[in-house]
Amino acid sequence: MTRNKAKIGDLISFQRKEITIEGVVEVVRENSVIVEISVESSQSLHYDTTKTVVNHAKYAVLSSSENS
Repeated sequence: MTRNKAKIGDLISFQRKEITIEGVVEVVRENSVIVEISVESSQSLHYDTTKTVVNHAKYAVLSSSENS
């Protein structure tokens, strides 16, 4: 895992409610990214949507869209 600023299409990992979640970056903002997570992950977190916001300091890039 590398701690770089993610780009659109990158796979990232982050923690929520003591659960490790993986998702794909859809939007990059100045302080955070908007991530698409799986339906199963959103249900386990009791979210109504499969999108969530993650601060740049709170995730690790698992694979870059440039390497795919």
